[in-house]
Amino acid sequence: MKNKTPVVELNVIGQDTTNWGADLKIKDGLDLLAEELDKIDGLEWLRLLYLYPAGITDKLIETIARSKKITHYLDIPIQHINDDILRKMHRPDSEERICRLIEKVRKALTDIVLRTTLIVGFPGETEQQFKQLVEFVKWAQFDALGCFKYYAEQGTEAARISGQVPEDIKQKRLEELMFIQQEIAFAKNKQRVDTELRCLVDSPNNDGTYEGRFYGQAPDIDSICIIKNCSAQPGQFIKTRVEETKNYDLIVSQI
Repeated sequence: MKNKTPVVELNVIGQDTTNWGADLKIKDGLDLLAEELDKIDGLEWLRLLYLYPAGITDKLIETIARSKKITHYLDIPIQHINDDILRKMHRPDSEERICRLIEKVRKALTDIVLRTTLIVGFPGETEQQFKQLVEFVKWAQFDALGCFKYYAEQGTEAARISGQVPEDIKQKRLEELMFIQQEIAFAKNKQRVDTELRCLVDSPNNDGTYEGRFYGQAPDIDSICIIKNCSAQPGQFIKTRVEETKNYDLIVSQI
């Protein structure tokens, strides 16, 4: 049998991974799962994707902080920050709890990279509620953020709610929010210039560079590191220094 390349990165993905094991009546299921996956020999990065805010407990944060393999990267789909909008979405969250969670995570994991997704133009969203969302994004300073316009899916409860937001207003709000986030992301990238990053090499480019990622970049969803002077092969980890930025991406050199 040929030697198999060891798996160095494992991404645990679910609509809400914090709910793992609930159907089996397992308490703190994700904590238990993460602790078992943490024992896998050869595994370097264990990434937990799509954690709803209400399910991120103090115990889970402690598990992440204690682990040597769980990346300090959390994708927390918040969707909105206005309490009325969250209730219409049937979300058990609130502005106060979400803000407190972000502060708690950043205190416990000082190098945490936070990603979220938001929806603009949900039925009944007022200009004031949108402005509240804008101010929240400015405060939260997410490393990465995806934003979507609400789409009235036929047959859904939300599609029957009065106060559907016109398409042009949804588009305007989307563009405004993403421009603000772009400024935040670009500024955070510039702060990484001249710092060192441990990168996982993913694939070679035609120009002699390689594509790779540091722990704060999930595959196929986030920005990448463009690696110069790379002598490693895909699947290997290397030490790099950030030389410059290119939009959302980082230009790094192997050291």
